[in-house]
Amino acid sequence: MWARRVTEASVAALLCLALLPPVAGARRDDLPTEPRTPVDGATVADATAGITVAFTCPPYHPTAYDDVVDSRGTGYHVILAKAKDIGFDGLLLGPNRVDRRDAVEVDGQPGLCTAAPDDAERGLLPTEPGTYWWQSYRDCATYLCAFGVEYGDPSAVTVTQTVCTANRTALTSATKELAAARAALKRRRSAGRRARVTRLDARVAELRARLRVVYRCAP
Repeated sequence: MWARRVTEASVAALLCLALLPPVAGARRDDLPTEPRTPVDGATVADATAGITVAFTCPPYHPTAYDDVVDSRGTGYHVILAKAKDIGFDGLLLGPNRVDRRDAVEVDGQPGLCTAAPDDAERGLLPTEPGTYWWQSYRDCATYLCAFGVEYGDPSAVTVTQTVCTANRTALTSATKELAAARAALKRRRSAGRRARVTRLDARVAELRARLRVVYRCAP
């Protein structure tokens, strides 16, 4: 009976701990991660090359062992989401995320990090115009972070030009040029005009594929 009471009490304690929000600070002497730019509420007019973010990434103890310290951005990550809803772990909710990157330290600025660029050297990439939220966080395995992460405050950023809007504009222009090139070829056939139609036809197909397949832009 005593063993059963101990077990029930332990389970209850664990459940209470799980329901508590994670506490910032792998250790009390570790500095937190904080957003720097874009500041909360900022507007980025052109985000076709992504959003360049900056946040503090001070050295910290990711585990309970005092002699283990992560530095130079190790253990840090950043999220971009289309809504500000927060999960039980303190992070922007997974279903709303549009991008997630590991962090890299900014050259020449120790303790300041940004999102690692993608294959095209772009920052965090929103697809459609609107307001997004970005948030930095780091891995943590001590008793002070119940869900394995420590997080900074989310920051809102509004974008007006994105990869989707840019590609839609390019598609509209290429489609008009293709129609004109086909009309010109119909009036008088020549090798040069046929080649132009072929090039523009391929360009239109490429842009449509980018919108539908690569970026999954809204129709």
